[in-house]
Amino acid sequence: MPPLLTEGQIVRNHRIGRRIGHGGMGEVYEAAHVSLQRRVAIKVLHPDWCKNPDLVKRFFNEALATNLIRHPAMVEIHDHGKFPDGMPFLIMEFLEGQSLRRYRGTLSPLQVVRLAWQVASGLRAAHAKKIVHRDLKPDNIMVLRDDTVPGGQRVKILDFGLAKLAAEHQQEGAEAVKTRDGVALGTPEYMAPEQWLGASKVDGKADVYSLGVVLYETIAGAPPFPSSEGSRLRSLHLYTPPPSLADKAPETPKELVKLIEDMLIKTASERPTMDVIEQRLEAMLRSLDRSDPPLSLEPQPAPKPEPAPASSATWLPLIASAAVGFFLVSLLLLFFLLTRH
Repeated sequence: MPPLLTEGQIVRNHRIGRRIGHGGMGEVYEAAHVSLQRRVAIKVLHPDWCKNPDLVKRFFNEALATNLIRHPAMVEIHDHGKFPDGMPFLIMEFLEGQSLRRYRGTLSPLQVVRLAWQVASGLRAAHAKKIVHRDLKPDNIMVLRDDTVPGGQRVKILDFGLAKLAAEHQQEGAEAVKTRDGVALGTPEYMAPEQWLGASKVDGKADVYSLGVVLYETIAGAPPFPSSEGSRLRSLHLYTPPPSLADKAPETPKELVKLIEDMLIKTASERPTMDVIEQRLEAMLRSLDRSDPPLSLEPQPAPKPEPAPASSATWLPLIASAAVGFFLVSLLLLFFLLTRH
């Protein structure tokens, strides 16, 4: 397929470079600001999909969603617009890294917990803004090199194109997109049971389930239900318990295995919230990471002062007093002896 944009083309003061990604719905290009030389990524929606007004609305809602959340785990979107032919575009933060899928089956428990905590923290912030991702998967989680965070790896959550935004966000510019009842949206291998029954009424617990599948795959090397046949996969997610993660990866800490099991509970109301997941992962970090003990902010008792060593200046008055006392006693004794004779 020929590129949708040409190298050297100018888009909002950004010069297009190479194409760095493409799929059925659109393409992504590297670009740089003409004067500032800031590197960005420009994402465009394929013209065939532009004929669907709801998809165009979702495309622009992605920009609003990430900027409403405002969290380090979210990719920054700087601008958006349309070309003269109506093809929409997003100007985004340029990311250099790999998707989490590249790391499956290779990370230590500490590395998994560190990355999982960052993802959970970002999704907790999204849920606080009443935004549900609905398409969380390893390909939508980028791992970047960042020496300013423990472990040197930072995550970025991508692609809020299927995100569900609360109606109140329409006042902030969100486009109203109606998801028909009974329509399943998402990536089948990672969809929560309730998402298979219809994406219109799901809440943050669907993201909890999807993150559980992602963590299971990251540790075990494959998702719990890798079947590619649609109706079979649907049945597995709805009714079948996942294979034991402890059997597939025996070295995984028990508390991490238990957390993932809780995230993969079939009934949404019985799963923990993303806020609770973040807290449990934070507790695991404290127990697993001994390289940098936490700084105690509790006030410490002041040390008791040590007694100063006695000096010669301290002893002189005592010696003088003892000498005077001895002299007086001697005089009294002598007087007593003389008076008796």
